[in-house]
Amino acid sequence: MTQSSQSVLINGFGVLFVILNSFGLGLRLQIGKLLAQAISHWKIAALALVINFVIIPLLFIGYLLTIASSIPGEIKVGFCVAALCAGMPFAPLLARLAKADVSIATTLIVVLTVATVIALPIGLPLAIDAVDAQLKTSAWDVAWPLLLFLLLPLALGCAFRVWWPDLTPPLAQWTVRVAILCLLFNLNFTLVAYWSQFVDTWGTESYIAALAGPFIGLGCGYILVSTLRVKDVGVRHAAEATTAVRNIAPMLLMMIFPFEADPLVTVSITILNTVGLVVVLSFVLMWRRGASSSDSGATTSEPESEGPPRHLRHDG
Repeated sequence: MTQSSQSVLINGFGVLFVILNSFGLGLRLQIGKLLAQAISHWKIAALALVINFVIIPLLFIGYLLTIASSIPGEIKVGFCVAALCAGMPFAPLLARLAKADVSIATTLIVVLTVATVIALPIGLPLAIDAVDAQLKTSAWDVAWPLLLFLLLPLALGCAFRVWWPDLTPPLAQWTVRVAILCLLFNLNFTLVAYWSQFVDTWGTESYIAALAGPFIGLGCGYILVSTLRVKDVGVRHAAEATTAVRNIAPMLLMMIFPFEADPLVTVSITILNTVGLVVVLSFVLMWRRGASSSDSGATTSEPESEGPPRHLRHDG
């Protein structure tokens, strides 16, 4: 298989994933419930926006200018892209796995995904200039793929749910399954096509630098729920998981369109997402174990009898 045909497959499956994932998310959204959740948890949503689009990008840029200053410029560009892409598509799945609040995770990914469409075109050129990378891009080069392949399918999915509610559940299931399959194909073809770059990048300390990504996200997620003094464990873990991992959908669009001719951007984003997902999944499984232990403890602590209290019972 030639390099050009591999690129066509990588880009094709990547765009298909973004379109189907966005459309599937729209199919699953209950607009009324989403708005109610956003209003009732407006403090979490507002602080999540500040953390994801101000604090995390600043921490990423500071990290790239200091500790990770020696890694290649194209790798830094990939990290800048990741820093500004919030709203991890699989956050509800991670929340369900962690026995956390799925509705909060869904609300946050919608808010953060829509905000990414605004923040990424504005912030990415500035972030690239800040880390002094040689690559350049314009706001429009970043914006048009997001509007066409991410925001439009999301809106169409919401409209389809309103117009044909009876057809929505089965279509949503198949859309999500095909989207995940497209992402797996994209990842496999990317590994094959850029394997030599993945190997060469090993000696640049980029893999070690990528470890900082999920821990920055997890730390900022902890700051979010601690600042607001959120006591509900399910809400806490849902917010932390959603903040911890970046949004692969807009990152794929950046790999395919503005930076198609820069393979190290693709390599860096792939590394960062893979490392980030593994780290966050480890925390999610730990949270699940803790939730299971709490459930078991609550079950065993229930009273053995539903009769009157001990001090009202008579002996004999």
